[in-house]
Amino acid sequence: MKIPRVDSSNVGVLLIDVQPAFIGMAFSDGGPPLEALMLRLEHLLMLADWMDLPTIATFETPTSGNGELPNRLERVFPAEGMKFVKSFFGCASEPPIIEAIKERGVSQIAVAGAETDVCVLQSTLGLLEAEFQVFLLEDCLFTTEPHPGPALRRLHQAGAVPTTLKTMAYELVQCADQIPWYPEYWAPGYRPAKPFPSEFIPPERWPARAPTS
Repeated sequence: MKIPRVDSSNVGVLLIDVQPAFIGMAFSDGGPPLEALMLRLEHLLMLADWMDLPTIATFETPTSGNGELPNRLERVFPAEGMKFVKSFFGCASEPPIIEAIKERGVSQIAVAGAETDVCVLQSTLGLLEAEFQVFLLEDCLFTTEPHPGPALRRLHQAGAVPTTLKTMAYELVQCADQIPWYPEYWAPGYRPAKPFPSEFIPPERWPARAPTS
């Protein structure tokens, strides 16, 4: 039996429509729920950059009204990452985007962003139809819909694998004495190939996000 596992050499990151307009609609009051999400998205991009994971961000048109990445995320967006503006809710329906994803040379995609029940749902279904294995970072998704459960169940039934950023981070690292955010526990002589971001907060200290249902 083949078990779905995140493979650090075979996974890319797709950040869907994390734009100020959608953030503002979903988190009109701001506060701790927004901070819990933004911190995770920030750390997802830091991890993707450090591990050289192919990364693509999409923005729903019109960007003149919806905006693009918030400054906090733009600051840590991987230098080799790609950005696309889309008209279709499902990014796999946009030939330049699906071709760019295929050209990244990975068969797994970790999906984050908005909205869970619209663009994330339609994009993920398109990726599954294109025979990608999709890992849904459910603590990195958001929507204005108060009941995203049906959309998530539909995606699970279609074959998307539910996970969280903390789970993926540890699955990428694999080894207890080589966790880059815990240098005090490194095996003797171990050093990462390149410096790890000093501002990366260990997952155990991230603020809680309310579970989706």
